[in-house]
Amino acid sequence: MRNFVPLVLTICVLLLGANGVAVAQDYVGDSTCAMCHNVVNPSAGYNIYEEYLKTGHPYKLNPVSGAPPTYPANTSPGVPNPPPGTTWADFAYVIGGYGWKARWVKPDGRVYTVGDSVQYNLEDQSWVPYHKGEDKKYNYGCFICHTSNPVPDGSWNAVPADSLGMFSQPGVRCEACHGNAGQHVFNPSIKPFYTGDTLRIHRCGDCHNRDSKTNAIPASGLYIRHHEQLNEMMASKHRDGQGGELTCASCHVPHIPVRYPGAAGAGLSGIKTECQTCHPGREVQLNGSPKPIECIDCHMPPASKSAVGMQVGNGWRGDVRTHIMGIDTRAVPRDSMFTADSSLVRLDVNGLGAVTLDFVCLRCHTTRDLAWASANAPDVHGGGLVDVTEPEGIPREFALDQNYPNPFNPSTTISYALPRTSSVRLSIYDLSGQLMRTLVDQTMPAGSHSVTVDASSLASGVYLYRIQAEGFTSARKMVLLK
Repeated sequence: MRNFVPLVLTICVLLLGANGVAVAQDYVGDSTCAMCHNVVNPSAGYNIYEEYLKTGHPYKLNPVSGAPPTYPANTSPGVPNPPPGTTWADFAYVIGGYGWKARWVKPDGRVYTVGDSVQYNLEDQSWVPYHKGEDKKYNYGCFICHTSNPVPDGSWNAVPADSLGMFSQPGVRCEACHGNAGQHVFNPSIKPFYTGDTLRIHRCGDCHNRDSKTNAIPASGLYIRHHEQLNEMMASKHRDGQGGELTCASCHVPHIPVRYPGAAGAGLSGIKTECQTCHPGREVQLNGSPKPIECIDCHMPPASKSAVGMQVGNGWRGDVRTHIMGIDTRAVPRDSMFTADSSLVRLDVNGLGAVTLDFVCLRCHTTRDLAWASANAPDVHGGGLVDVTEPEGIPREFALDQNYPNPFNPSTTISYALPRTSSVRLSIYDLSGQLMRTLVDQTMPAGSHSVTVDASSLASGVYLYRIQAEGFTSARKMVLLK
C-alpha cells in the first residue's frame, strides 16, 4: 500500500473532465477514499463510506448510460421513464430523483424543457413543466451543489463557447464536503481542508442556503423555498453555531440517510440528538394521556416546497420540513407568515421567523380552523390537561382496508382508519421486499383516510402495501394488471 499511494496520487491529480480535457487539481475521487474508509470506523462503530452511499448526496446528479439510475435499497423508487417522447439515450444525467423530484440533462449541456412533462415529482408521481421552452444551461450556477470539485472554468459539454464549467464527479461525494484529498492520500497526517466547525456548519451552509448565509429566508407561492436550512437556522433561536448555538452536526449524522431511515444499517439513525435531549419534560396530552406525536411534527412542519405543496382541508403542507422551529400561535393565515410581496419569510424585531398554525396544526386537524388551533396551541406545554377533543365518528381501532378496485389498472384507492392521531407510514413493496413507493409518511389525525395510487409507472404484478402506525402493522396484497 505504501508504494501504491503515490501512484494513485499521480494518476488522480490530473483528471479528465467530461469533455476529455485534463484539469489539474488535487482531487482523487471517492473510490480512492474507499481504499481506506470502506471499513468499520472504530470511532463511529459503523462503515462510514457504506452508509454515506445510501444518503441523497451522491444522487444529486446521476449519470445515464441508456438506462435509468439506480438508487439504494429502501430509498427512492427512482424515476419510471424519461420524459414522454424521449429515451434514456437522449440524456447524459438525471438531476435528483432520490427524494423529491427529477430533471433531465442532455449531452449538449441543456436541461430538458420541451413540453409540460419534463420534471417528475416523486411525492405524487406527477409530471410538470420546468422553464418551458427555455434554453436552460446546466452550468456551474446549477451544479455547484450537485457535483464534486465544481469549477466555473471550461465547459463539460466540450463546447468552450458555452462556458458551463466543469466538475470531477457527479453527485456530492466525499471531497465535496471534506475538501480535495490529494495531499491527504499522499500523507495521511495532512487532514482534508474542511474540519471542525468549518465542516459542521459553514460547509453544509455552502449549499443549504439560498441567496446568502443570512437569516433572510426566500419564499415562493406562500411556501418556504427549499435547500435553505442555514437561512432558517439563522432565523431561529438555535442560530448557526456561533456563540454556543447549534450546528447542523449537533443533530444530524451526515453519513447516515435521514430522508429514508429504513435504508440505514441496523441500529443506525441519521439523527443523533433528539429535541428532548435539550428540552426534557415537554409533552402534549390528550385527555390526560400522552399524545403520540414527535416534537418535529409541530416545530418542524413541512412548510417548505421542493416539488409539491398542497392544501389538506383547512391546512397546508409542503414536502420539506422547515428548520425555523418557532410557531406563531395567533389565529392568522399562512400569508401573514410572509412579506407583502411573498418573497421572504417575515421576521420579528429579533430577526426570528415563525410558522403559522395552518402549517402546524391544521395539516393534521384538517376540519378545524385557526381560532380552534390558536385557542389550544399556547398551552400545549402548559403541564396540565390539554383537551383537544377530536371530531365525532372516530374509528374505534386501527384498520387497513383492501384496495379498490383490485385488480386495477392503473389507479386504485387504499383506505385506512386511525382511532387517534398517529405517526403513519404507508408504503408499497414488491414481493421481494423492495420498497417501491412511500404513500404516507407523516402524522395523521384520527379518522378514516384514503390515498389514491397511480401505478402507471409500475410493471404488472402483485404488490404488497403495508401500514405502520404506532404499534399497529398490517399488510395486504394488490394486483396490477396492464
